[in-house]
Amino acid sequence: MSWNQALETFCDLYSKSYLDCKWIIVGSVGSVLQRADMTPNDLDIYVQDLDDVIKLATLLEQFCLRTKCELSYFDSEWHSSLEEPYFTQNFPSGFTWTKGKWKIHNFNVEVVQISDSAGIPDSDSGDGIWEGGKHIWSLAKYVDFENHNVPIVPLEIQLESNLRRNRQDRADAIINALRTNGYDSELLFKALSNIHKELLKEYF
Repeated sequence: MSWNQALETFCDLYSKSYLDCKWIIVGSVGSVLQRADMTPNDLDIYVQDLDDVIKLATLLEQFCLRTKCELSYFDSEWHSSLEEPYFTQNFPSGFTWTKGKWKIHNFNVEVVQISDSAGIPDSDSGDGIWEGGKHIWSLAKYVDFENHNVPIVPLEIQLESNLRRNRQDRADAIINALRTNGYDSELLFKALSNIHKELLKEYF
């Protein structure tokens, strides 16, 4: 199955639920929705508040495993169950997130809330805007998808995040999409770190 079927199912369920959650699509699906040429491996949905993880976990209950998954949270095959629909994980750096993971039409869907970014740079004045940081909520853009208005992180911000992760393949796809379809030069200037502005000056 494919990411678009998983996203359509999520959007249909959400719109019928009348929930009021602050959520946004990040990662490769967000890039593809903005016409970047890449193949998503999963659907990443970030939420602003911990309560929204709980609400969306309830919404996605039908996709939970019937018995608790015994795999480590670090294992890519860990999935939410009725007994444990989500978990909170603390890393040595102080980074803390709460996450649930389901298969919808055999495609991985994650719901994530980050409560402590542990000093990850997230600045619109030189350090670069992080795709999982505080700025994404006010800078979200919306795209039409199967009769739904879907919030996504702009490609300008995704570019910075993929450069940080050394995902040059995805960065190249995003650069091509921005140059082909147009971009917000003010947002791009804010989103990119000073180092990446210098590296990309020949492209923009």
